[in-house]
Amino acid sequence: MARDTQADLFDDEFLARLQQLHLIVKRLTARGASGSRRSRSFGDGLEFADHRSYAPGDDIRFIDWPYYARMEKLLLRLFHERNEADVVILLDTSASMAPGAATAKFDYARRAAAALAFVAMGGLERVVIQPFAAELGSPMRTGRSRGQILQVLQFLRDLEPAGPTRLRRCAEALVRQMDAPATVLLLGDLLDCGDGLSDGLARLRGRGCETTVLHVHSPTDSDPALSGPVAVEHAETGETMLLDAGHHVRESYRQRWRAFCTAVNRTALSRGAAYVAAPTSIPFEQLVLRTLRQAGVLAG
Repeated sequence: MARDTQADLFDDEFLARLQQLHLIVKRLTARGASGSRRSRSFGDGLEFADHRSYAPGDDIRFIDWPYYARMEKLLLRLFHERNEADVVILLDTSASMAPGAATAKFDYARRAAAALAFVAMGGLERVVIQPFAAELGSPMRTGRSRGQILQVLQFLRDLEPAGPTRLRRCAEALVRQMDAPATVLLLGDLLDCGDGLSDGLARLRGRGCETTVLHVHSPTDSDPALSGPVAVEHAETGETMLLDAGHHVRESYRQRWRAFCTAVNRTALSRGAAYVAAPTSIPFEQLVLRTLRQAGVLAG
């Protein structure tokens, strides 16, 4: 993979978008804390998080009295709820994530992983970025702050897509090495998972993990631009198939793709996991906000 492409993966614009995303999540979470639905990321813990305006009925023990003495305005102090569970970003690095050296889907997944890690670290969560393909790769573990974001970006930058997908095996290995249940964000295209998706999610659920499936797919996945006689190569096995990509073949493919996405969604729900469609056409910020809502971190 070319180094200039790698340099652009997490450029200054990307870092600025990360900061903006963090502020949006912080504001939405604080707003949710004042309503009937409280974010599970916030509580009456020991880590100060933010302020919001005082409302009748709020616990006066959490009023910021020094601020009131200066500004004569009542603000309530909000705190992060200490949660010992890790946030595990299970990132697909199989060959199908970059078929034919087309890295757009893999780059999108890495940007989304970086954004999810940044938001979680900003919420004082420990993050584990766990690559997987045929086996689990070497993970990266962070502390409870955003101070390691540059190391996270370098770790993601150095990943290379290769090999087949063995999700069942990887989920079993992940569960075996867990000290406690975790919040798991499964990020991948889910191609060639077969029954491994259902079995893998079942293993995670059995360990007490709260799992969200982010189904990453590109326009080529959903509607490949093929026409006439073509040789199609399997990204992970290298097998080839000759076909005449006429109208009926393309329409049949689109129908099967829609059925595949529906099946993945149903499989996730049947195993107690949230499902989030993650087409590469949507900005990664929008994907992160959608994911946090599906996972119950943000209200609305």
